[in-house]
Amino acid sequence: MYVTLRRTKGEIRQNYYFFAILNEEVSDDLVSNEGELKWFSLKQLDELEMPYTARYVMNHYCSIGQYSDKIYTGVANENEVIFLELPEF
Repeated sequence: MYVTLRRTKGEIRQNYYFFAILNEEVSDDLVSNEGELKWFSLKQLDELEMPYTARYVMNHYCSIGQYSDKIYTGVANENEVIFLELPEF
């Protein structure tokens, strides 16, 4: 649903963010080599540590993205992440 770009430490970081509604039979035993995975409610977002663009993605998703089937791009600067809809043509 989201693709973000951020230039930091001499490199361009590109991140992909996906959201899904999982079936009830999905296991809670998640494993990843990217870090610790855990379930949390959207109400807990303000308490969580997360990368710069992730915070903006979650805020955008909670206010706009969860009500849309659009794909968004986000470009980060030192003050914010600016989101645009990514049209298909």
